[in-house]
Amino acid sequence: LWNPATREFRSLPPAPIEIEAFFPNHDHQFGLGFDLLTQDFKVVWIRVFWDEPGQGANNRVYAYVYSSCNNSWKHLTPEFPPSSTLSAPLDATYLNGVYYGLSMGLDDIYTIHSFDMGSEQFGEMQVPDIPSEHWGKLTLHGGSLAILTGDPGKPMTSIYDVWVMKQGGNWSKVLTLQPHIDAHWPYNIWDNDKMVFEITETSQLVLYNPETRQVTDLGFQLDLIFSGCWVFNYKESLVPIKRGNETQGEDNAVEQIEHYFYTIPMDEDLRV
Repeated sequence: LWNPATREFRSLPPAPIEIEAFFPNHDHQFGLGFDLLTQDFKVVWIRVFWDEPGQGANNRVYAYVYSSCNNSWKHLTPEFPPSSTLSAPLDATYLNGVYYGLSMGLDDIYTIHSFDMGSEQFGEMQVPDIPSEHWGKLTLHGGSLAILTGDPGKPMTSIYDVWVMKQGGNWSKVLTLQPHIDAHWPYNIWDNDKMVFEITETSQLVLYNPETRQVTDLGFQLDLIFSGCWVFNYKESLVPIKRGNETQGEDNAVEQIEHYFYTIPMDEDLRV
């Protein structure tokens, strides 16, 4: 665990997962959240193993939750099919004590699985009616759960939709945009009605305003070989992640972590 606001870190103990030798392939998803009742940072880790990818046969699903208060992992029983393919952790999000992630079944239909950090229970909900070939990413919009969708096969003409979950579990499309920019890849929405893209040819990050069609260079260019880029919904927290008897260690792990992550805050100057 790493808290950028307090510059604290904590190394997690290994999860007690014993995997049968005949499962050579696996998929995994993990998420960080905060138990609002116990003031406890938790990490949920889901792993799906299979011997024949995409066949739905002889699969196994393992799930564990880590408690920073107890500094230990606990085994859980996931409530979604072992045939699911898990989306990348970067396509997940967290809201009000609940972690939300995407998975896809053998029917190529997305499903949202949730994990309540307080009750430590899994849940499931349906996504809006989107084409199965479209890419999906969970995010936040105006303090609500949202999903950003688009067709990754059309890097210059793709139309992106933003759906927001309303009360009662119903989805409402709140934004549709078609950016008039060079070939690109979407990362996330910003300020409810704008989007962050990577320009494919130059690897630059830009902010796109669909109302004015203005493109703002964020001043960051990816290294095509060594770098990766992620755009998160980040809420600063000053809650400590260390226990009183823990030290930072002699290897200065905080500096190593911060050297690996080059962060760019989205400040007021970018609200174009």
